[in-house]
Amino acid sequence: MYNGPVIDAFFHPGWAATTADTFGDRESWIADPMRNRVMRTFQQGGETPRTAEAGIADTVAEMDRAGVELAVFQASLYYTSDRQGLESRIEEHVDAIKQYPDRFTHAGTILPPRQGPATYWDVLENPRILAEHKERYGIRGVHILPSPWGTPPNDKWFWPLFAKCVELDLWVFSYVGMPGPLWPTYPNYPLHLDDVCIAFPELRIVAHHIGDPWVSMMTHLAAKHQNLYICTSAWSPKRYPRELLEFMGGRWHGQAGAEKVIFGTDYPLLNLEKAVADARALDLPDEVIGQFMYGNMKRLLDGA
Repeated sequence: MYNGPVIDAFFHPGWAATTADTFGDRESWIADPMRNRVMRTFQQGGETPRTAEAGIADTVAEMDRAGVELAVFQASLYYTSDRQGLESRIEEHVDAIKQYPDRFTHAGTILPPRQGPATYWDVLENPRILAEHKERYGIRGVHILPSPWGTPPNDKWFWPLFAKCVELDLWVFSYVGMPGPLWPTYPNYPLHLDDVCIAFPELRIVAHHIGDPWVSMMTHLAAKHQNLYICTSAWSPKRYPRELLEFMGGRWHGQAGAEKVIFGTDYPLLNLEKAVADARALDLPDEVIGQFMYGNMKRLLDGA
């Protein structure tokens, strides 16, 4: 069994928020009729949600018990927000990173389309924000959410953003697959990323949430494009689809799947210690597990 270090590539200090004053608030998920559906899947029992204010020390202790060396915060804004709401997402990360600079790094996010999908007012606003956030907050990437925004990643609305990410050496985490909440599915169709990878071959993209029910397509796309990866966030390792495990243990058209899949939990939605233990126990060679749980994300963080 692989007993080496772990990087969790998809992590939150608390429950992802809707507004600036609901960070870490599990009740905001329950009150939202679209996100409420997810709560049937991610049952946390009587646990108190982890928040940057109250629980970051406990979170680090959990990481220590699980052998997680580093966790990557991913900022999320599901619905239209003002600049204050965006800043609050990033500042929550920074507060935790300042306390534990060797244990966390982070990706920011952007303002969703302000007038709904397919509106193009000031498409340079978010690229300007990214440049500012890298300088001010040290973000390493950007998290985009096609499904709740109703805008697939190959929409021209994203094009200036992707160009700026290449310029600033920021990776992109993109939501793919059937959404758990009651958001539209079409924007999360993995094939949209084929257009993006062809247009921006230098852009490093991590498709999170595996891409189910199009897992086979997602693995083929990751094998096809040098800088496209798959992240297992929000999936229990015991439930990883067969197509993903076969890809991790083999090759497709000469590409080793072990080099293209990245471990992530979506903590606190998944129990960290259990998820790490179950991933270590996967029926795959230790070398593959080591790349999956540590080496691939470390390579992205190192810019290689």
